[in-house]
Amino acid sequence: MPIFWRPQMAIGHDEIDADHRYLILLINTVELVLRFPENRPHIEMALEELRRYAAGHFEREERIQIAWGYIQFDEHRQAHRQLLRELDVLVNSIEVLLDDPAVGPEGLRDRSQELTNFLRHWLVDHVMKSDMQLVPLFKKSKVF
Repeated sequence: MPIFWRPQMAIGHDEIDADHRYLILLINTVELVLRFPENRPHIEMALEELRRYAAGHFEREERIQIAWGYIQFDEHRQAHRQLLRELDVLVNSIEVLLDDPAVGPEGLRDRSQELTNFLRHWLVDHVMKSDMQLVPLFKKSKVF
């Protein structure tokens, strides 16, 4: 089931909020393409775009945090690095399954559910909890 952007997800910084909207789109895309494991090029393209965009988003968000003097920057940056490592492990496992002729569509679907669950957990736990800690920073400066 797709994730939809809701106003409660906004943290009050246009660039970060736009990134979060696109990440939702990418997560929905990955979930969709993984339903069709026989279409490997689409899976690879969606996973690569998610990896690329997540890394870029974290870099942008960290630059903004530094510019705004976010005092919990180091912890947030460490959380970003951990999320990227976990994403890489899951994406690599999907790629290994795609390369294994002995794994049928059901095997890939089992692992793809793990990736989808991770992405949803990531969105809820990181964006809706960690990133929400940025709201007071932006409210103070009347970004809202």
